[in-house]
Amino acid sequence: MKNQEDKNLEQFIQNNREALDNCEAPAGLWDKIDKSLGKEIIHNPEPDEIVIKFKKSSISKLKTWAMAASLMLLIGYVSVFYLNNKSDSTEQIVAEVAPQYGDKMVQYTSLIESKREEIKQIETHDPVMYQEFATEIEKLNQDYQNLQTELSQTPNQEDLVKAMVQNLQVQIDILNRQLKIIEKVKEYQKNPMKSV
Repeated sequence: MKNQEDKNLEQFIQNNREALDNCEAPAGLWDKIDKSLGKEIIHNPEPDEIVIKFKKSSISKLKTWAMAASLMLLIGYVSVFYLNNKSDSTEQIVAEVAPQYGDKMVQYTSLIESKREEIKQIETHDPVMYQEFATEIEKLNQDYQNLQTELSQTPNQEDLVKAMVQNLQVQIDILNRQLKIIEKVKEYQKNPMKSV
C-alpha cells in the first residue's frame, strides 16, 4: 500500500516537474516575512556581512511557532510509527495463524483498490450513484478495519482472519456488481431504445 503511494507521489512529481520548477515566490514576499517576524536587517559597512536583530516579542513568537511545529512533527512521527507497527502486527499475526490467507488478503486488497478506482471515475458524471456505491463499500471497509483492530486482542485469531477474508470477498463481489451496473447504465445512455 505504501509502495503504491510512493509511486503515485513520484509519478505526480515527474508529471508536474516543469510546473514545480517554474514556481517563483511573489515579489516582495521576503520583505513581508521580515516585517511580520519583526526583525530589522542592518547592513554593516563591511562587505558580505548582514546583522539581523530581532525584537523581544518576535523571539517569543518564533519560539511559540517552533514549539508548535516540533509538536506537530512529533505527533506525525508517532502516528506513522503506530500505523506501521499496527499493520505489520496484523500481517505477522496472519502469517503465524493462517499463512494460507496471507497472499489472498494482499491480492484481495489490491483488487479492491483497483476496482474502487474504476468506480471513482463515475464520480463526476453521476455523483449520486458514486456516493451510494462508496457508502456501501465504506461500511464493509469499516467492518474490516474493526476486525483488523480486534485481531491482536482476540484469542481465536484464525476465525477472525477467516472473517476478514470473507469481508474482502464480499467487498469484491459488491464492487463487481457495482461495475456491472455502471456498464449497464453506460450502455443504456448510449442506446436508450435498446432494452438492457
